[in-house]
Order: sequence, then C-alpha cells, then structure tokens
Amino acid sequence: MLRDVTHRSLDGTRVRFRGAYELDRPTTSVARIADGGRLHEISSGTKADARAWAEDIGVERFHQEYRIQGGRLRIGRTSARDPETRVADPVLAAVWEGRRHAVFTHLYHGVPADAIEFFGTLRLTEHDDGVTAQPRGRAARPDPADLVKEVPGLGLLEITALNGRTRRRLPPWRGAQVAGGELFQDTVEGQGPYFLLATRALLVTVLPEEDRVREVPGRLAGLAVEAVR
Repeated sequence: MLRDVTHRSLDGTRVRFRGAYELDRPTTSVARIADGGRLHEISSGTKADARAWAEDIGVERFHQEYRIQGGRLRIGRTSARDPETRVADPVLAAVWEGRRHAVFTHLYHGVPADAIEFFGTLRLTEHDDGVTAQPRGRAARPDPADLVKEVPGLGLLEITALNGRTRRRLPPWRGAQVAGGELFQDTVEGQGPYFLLATRALLVTVLPEEDRVREVPGRLAGLAVEAVR
C-alpha cells in the first residue's frame, strides 16, 4: 500500500514522501542561524521530540517559561563536559513550543535573556506539517535547512534544497540516471558508503542501513521524494 506524508523544514521547504514504506517515523529539521558573528544551530520537530532532546542532554526540568510569538519559550539548564579536560560548561536549553511543533537550541554560558533575544531574531510560524523559523533583523541563514527522516528498510534520509551552494556536495563525476533524478554513490572513510540523489529541486543524502547498501538504488525507485508548494 502506498503511503503519502508531507513535512515542512525550518526554511519553509515542503517535502512529500510517497511509497510503500513506513513513513510515520519522527522527522526533524536542522538549520544554522548566523547572529552577531556567531552560528547557532536550531532544530525543529514535535513537542515530544523537543522534550526527548532536552532529556538527552541532561535537562531534568524546565525552570522558567515565557510567552512569545504565540507559543511558550521554556528554559532549562544542564552542563556539557569536555572529554579531554573534564571541564564542565553550563548550557542553557531553550525550547519554543507551539500547538504541536517545537523549535529548540542550546546556548553555552547563556541566561534566559540571551534565549529571548535569540528567538527574537526569528519569525516563528507554525503550520500543520511543521514550523518555520525565518531570520529577521541582523540574523541570517547561511545555507538551506536540512530535513532528516528515518525510513525503515532504506536508511536515514537528509534532504535539503538544491541550489548553487548545496550542489557543491555532489561528486565531480556523472551519476546514474534514475526515475527520481541523478544518483551518486560515495564513501566516507571510517563511516562507509552513502548515496546522493539530486532531483529537480532537492538534494537527498541517503545513509543506508548497513545490510541494505546494495539494495538502495532499487529501493529508492520505490520512494518518491519531491518538493511541493
């Protein structure tokens, strides 16, 4: 049975997945925001994804909460220890929650005012299929956002808009022409093989399941990944 699901990345790119695969696994989006000479990485997903992220980095509870941009900004604290020096740095975890979706990030040595100021450089808009974070004022997004989705039987897919900047990730050789676009295979030393699928508007990186590498080209033929309005 064919399944159909659409997700929206942080930069507003909407990606539709269609095929006979399990497509209801969690999907997150990641973007980098340049602000005042610093780069901040932000992520988006469901509110459950954000709370799981906070737990993973050691946040036991949120200490403060603020109402901003139609949602609530929740602040928690944890620390990150350098494995070599064993020195622990304080980390501020900031999670903006809408109705269903959330945007989350962390700030080293931050205070709540820093989180409020940073989220003020973003225009947050929640949609049924995701949330967008558009930079405003002095903030900028140096490259397109990524959409990350696990597809059982295929692997981990990382999708971004195909433009002059992301096209540089493609190998210098010609790829194989497949139904979805142009397919490349390459290898990262110490990590193994991966695939790149260049469609008309998207660049899809496929990190295959270890025992499914040879099957990826054929399996990709059964999954349509396309940008939609």
